[in-house]
Amino acid sequence: MPDEIRKDIFERAVILSPSRSKRPGAFLDKKSREAACPFCSGNEAMTEKSILVVPEEKHWKVRVFKNKYPVLHTRNFKPIVKNSFSTFTPCGAHEILIETNHHEREYFNMPNEDIVLILKVMKERYEKLMEIPDVNYVTIFKNKGVRAGASLAHPHMQIIASPLFPDVISNEMEESEKFFKIQKKCGNCQMMKNEMKARKRMVTHNKDWVVICPFVSRWPYQTTILPRRHYSEITEMGESEMINFAKVIRKLFHGYSKLFNDPPYNIMYHNFPQSDFWHFHLHVYPRLVTHAGFEFFGLNVNITSPEKAARELKQAIR
Repeated sequence: MPDEIRKDIFERAVILSPSRSKRPGAFLDKKSREAACPFCSGNEAMTEKSILVVPEEKHWKVRVFKNKYPVLHTRNFKPIVKNSFSTFTPCGAHEILIETNHHEREYFNMPNEDIVLILKVMKERYEKLMEIPDVNYVTIFKNKGVRAGASLAHPHMQIIASPLFPDVISNEMEESEKFFKIQKKCGNCQMMKNEMKARKRMVTHNKDWVVICPFVSRWPYQTTILPRRHYSEITEMGESEMINFAKVIRKLFHGYSKLFNDPPYNIMYHNFPQSDFWHFHLHVYPRLVTHAGFEFFGLNVNITSPEKAARELKQAIR
């Protein structure tokens, strides 16, 4: 069966990608992993050809290439079948960003300048992929560990350009715009002020960034990282903000590692069209529990209060 995008009569959309069933399904044991990891330096022939390499091909620190098993991969968005059930071509792109040439390295033991380099490459690829005709959104995310959905252990991120706007982003945009129209201010800017004043759920901060455990945390020890300056997408992040982002993310992941011995996690970057009411941020979800049936109704049960999570993370990074 070919890959395709489907929409039903209620405009609910899904990407069908049977070709991805061929991708690696689990981690290899440590000994095999060191010998066969396709993302390690020296094994470049095991992946697709490089799109971007920094600083240079032979001595790279960050590398980007097309996913061998892409979710979306064609350059034209057109109907295949259009009736009450609509089918479209799998328009878009799917790239892998290798964050480091060190197989075992994580944010908490990565030099600041290496994290800044990752951000610069991420920013460049985001801008380039947004230029693709028919692409409406570019998702940036990281899965670390089997429980978080990663099929390979080497530190990497994924960037997917899609004609579909994710429901999570659409809903957040609607809520933020509604708040702005009533309150005449950005909801995330206001929430940051409230959290910095209360300090109950604040984990760490510096002059450019604030890290909190959200008041409505759906996962235990979930955190949100927000820029203190208002902007909507990663393209607007400045050099000093990148440097200070590296500092807070190293601190945060030092705390996670200390509390949970380097846990599996997901990171989601929330980018938006530039505006006064949409505020760029990212969410970190440590995968410490498994959600069950009740959560499929959109009602989450969190066994750890965000106040307790923030207090423990704050103590762990001191």
